[in-house]
Amino acid sequence: MTQYWTQPKTALVYADELSQYQLSPEHPLRPIRLQHMHDLMRASGLLDLANVASPAPRVATKQEIETSHDPDYVSIVEAISNGAIAPGMGEFGLGSSDNPVRPGIYETTALCVGSTLTASELVTSGKADVAFAPAGGVHHHAMPRSAAGFGIFNDAVIAMNAMVEAGLRVAYIDIDCHHGDGVQMGHYDSDQVLTISIHESGQWLFPGTGYVQEIGVGDGTGYSANIPLAPYTQDDQWHTAFDEVIPPLVRAFKPDVLFTQLGIDTHFQDPLTHLSLTTQGFNLAVKKLGGLAAEIGKWVAVGGGGYDLSAVARSWTMALASMANFDLPDQVPAEFNSLSNLTTFADIPPVPTEQQYLDEIQTHNTQTLNEIRSLIFPKFGI
Repeated sequence: MTQYWTQPKTALVYADELSQYQLSPEHPLRPIRLQHMHDLMRASGLLDLANVASPAPRVATKQEIETSHDPDYVSIVEAISNGAIAPGMGEFGLGSSDNPVRPGIYETTALCVGSTLTASELVTSGKADVAFAPAGGVHHHAMPRSAAGFGIFNDAVIAMNAMVEAGLRVAYIDIDCHHGDGVQMGHYDSDQVLTISIHESGQWLFPGTGYVQEIGVGDGTGYSANIPLAPYTQDDQWHTAFDEVIPPLVRAFKPDVLFTQLGIDTHFQDPLTHLSLTTQGFNLAVKKLGGLAAEIGKWVAVGGGGYDLSAVARSWTMALASMANFDLPDQVPAEFNSLSNLTTFADIPPVPTEQQYLDEIQTHNTQTLNEIRSLIFPKFGI
């Protein structure tokens, strides 16, 4: 990282309330993952660093949520949250196994949105160089009038709308295994937000979108970039795609703020997905994003998917350490006991893929990069 980030003013925006609820008994998204993460951050000494602050999140207002969502949809979520019977909720994507309804759904989601808004306000005001709201980002599938893919209110779109309203240009980088379709839709016609999503191809994974040809419309044509990768893509091939596309596009766009979604469902042990990254491969991406952020001067980061509790706790602890420019030890501290059998932050890499399949993965990913060079790069003179 550059000299600017030697002692970056770093904020972790978190409150225990963000981890103390359940979507449903069988749901793969377990908010308790954030408590495990926070316990590991504390045991690792990150929360005691002089350049790391731990501000509490605020609750997003209904008016703020409605900058990105239809008032009828917001009202029905609020009504369900208060115990009302809503026979038309299916129209809004609510009541499915992915998006179950529950008491308090509005309040916990408004706090999640508020954590992302708090992070963005700290950064845009100059009170922090980088702010990480790990409860955010997981709502990146939420649409203006419906819930989708575990997401209710799209915190990233809401926060970036406020930044654009303030006259800022934003580069949004989504490294979740799933395509950030809700965020893409939220800014699909805007040239003030560059959205880049690197993900497992929708050919194999929900939400079935995120193809290279989705490049934006109207003023936003060329400002939506997608990097769909083959299943079982490992660290080296993933980083080849990252390096080829993301730094040159961000530098050509010249944003005022870098906004990153740091989903860790790309992990090779994640139960819902098929990419094969390690924690160290993920953290290398965070460090590269930090290098871009150092050039820009403002970095907002949120969490995202991640359904293996060990991978979430270790990866987001590693991410905060990278943001604060702090070197973690190799070993997980012995006093951390929230999860069992965690010994090291880095993974032992998965068993190598057979050469035949590596060649197929390489062929798919090379075709993706060639299409991006053809469709997106000319817009930016690259």
